[in-house]
Amino acid sequence: MESTISMSKRKKNRKKRNQQLRKEQQQSSSASSSYYKSHYNFSNEREDVDEWLIRSTALILGEDETQQEEECSIKSGLPSQCASMQEYLYHARSVMKAWTHWNSRNTLGYRRDARLTVEVIFKRVLYVITHEETTTADAAEISELRPMLVSLVNIIIDAWANGNDVNEEAVAHTEGWLHFLQTGEMMDEIEEEKSLVVIGPDEESYRGVVKAYIRTQKRIYLEKALTLLEEMSSSSNHPNTIYPSTLTYNLVLYGLANAQPSSKKNAEIAENLLQKKMISSSEGEDCVPDSNSFRQVISAWTKTGSRYAIEKTDEILNQILNDFPNIDPDASTFNAIMTLNLRLGRVEDAISVFNKMVGMHESGRIGTQPDIYSVNLLLKAMTRQRQHNQRQNLNEADDLVKIMEDTYHVHPDVQSFNIVIDAWSKSKLPEAVSRAERLLDVMERRCRDDSLAAKPDSYTFTSVLDSIARSEHSFHRAEKVFHRIEKLFQDGIVERPTIPVYNAYLNALVSSGDVDVLDRVESIFANMITERNANIRSYNTMLKAYSQFRSGRNGYFSRPLKAEELLTKVSGPGKM
Repeated sequence: MESTISMSKRKKNRKKRNQQLRKEQQQSSSASSSYYKSHYNFSNEREDVDEWLIRSTALILGEDETQQEEECSIKSGLPSQCASMQEYLYHARSVMKAWTHWNSRNTLGYRRDARLTVEVIFKRVLYVITHEETTTADAAEISELRPMLVSLVNIIIDAWANGNDVNEEAVAHTEGWLHFLQTGEMMDEIEEEKSLVVIGPDEESYRGVVKAYIRTQKRIYLEKALTLLEEMSSSSNHPNTIYPSTLTYNLVLYGLANAQPSSKKNAEIAENLLQKKMISSSEGEDCVPDSNSFRQVISAWTKTGSRYAIEKTDEILNQILNDFPNIDPDASTFNAIMTLNLRLGRVEDAISVFNKMVGMHESGRIGTQPDIYSVNLLLKAMTRQRQHNQRQNLNEADDLVKIMEDTYHVHPDVQSFNIVIDAWSKSKLPEAVSRAERLLDVMERRCRDDSLAAKPDSYTFTSVLDSIARSEHSFHRAEKVFHRIEKLFQDGIVERPTIPVYNAYLNALVSSGDVDVLDRVESIFANMITERNANIRSYNTMLKAYSQFRSGRNGYFSRPLKAEELLTKVSGPGKM
């Protein structure tokens, strides 16, 4: 009687522990690692984590890690450190998660690849269960272990799907492990060694395989992902139906949106999945579209670059606004639509999309707040508006750069300034140079006051110098800007002036038309050649200089002769 009570109590305890294990499956790998490190009294130093990982792996496998690979022995049964099968499985899962977390690391030259290591660990676990647990537990108790076993296989699938290089081999491994869950057959085993347990996959198992397909970025695997998705969603009459979740659908939508080359067919397939499989399906709450679902479909359409895509994106955006009040399309969704409008020259429509985003945010849909990329697209649109309002448009863009922090709660970056400086530079308005220089003043002042502020780059400097070249200012103005650039470099605020900056400087000097500047231009050009900073544009600028300066103290004929000499140097013998 006591024996029966003891056995019943043991079964209850085991069942309770299994329930606890299933709950613990939701914990992150970092939490598991923290537990294991504290269990073995390891610190957070990398070497100690590596040592813990190798020692723990050897414990799970029953190996002696001090032996060489060819001498390594495998002990039978549970490790002596594990009091129960449940504790053994918990440790195995912790170690497998740790291996996937450090997948890209070469852990102390350990002899196995991380992805292969988690496979070996699981095979060892399966061996222990089928050779040890069956002698002490009935089939019902083994069945209770299946959720844990599925989670272990999912770790393997994720390890291959999340690797740095997802190729045909990685895909083959994910497919093989999905096949194992479905049939109990391992891809490298003969029939006689077939597993005694058919575990059965869950939705996460399928999702891992789909992720591997998508990450290969190959059309053939995108088609496989679509096929697998169709198999899952069309098996509604199966007693153990596994419906695709929103996460799985979003992976496929992402694959369609980023497939190369982009096509209308990809966009149509993506929209069909969204409208017919997610919105109109009866697969339950796990298949409800979210903001990412709509974003990927809109992205797929915008990448087609067609005018028809604008109609589709407007239609989908209005669907979100009218039918899904709990979904806030994020800034990247609006950015994709604005980018398409700008690409097609629909400047006013791009501004309208931005205003719609701001209106939604002001109405309480906080997820629609513009980001810096949104504001930069608005700046591009403002600077490309109709020419008869050019001065007003540029003034408004100029003001927006200065007030965007207060208005849209984003800090202007270097692209924000460059967009407006470049627009002033190309405007040919009489105040263009002074306005471009004024924005450069703002950037420099911010950089000197705040090291994290947007720093001028090569494009900033070339735009300011180009504005001088397009005006009728003397060469002294270009020299002043370039000396300012050199001072910023000496103060460690900006990078060393690049070849394009030197070329823009040369061009600004030459464009001044001042005869006295030629000696200065020749000196700069000679220095560029010495430091190997000259390119074909530099030579062309010098040829332009010699063609313009035909008088001076060196005489009328010196410049054409120098132009001919320079042309000979740049073309070389036999290259004319």
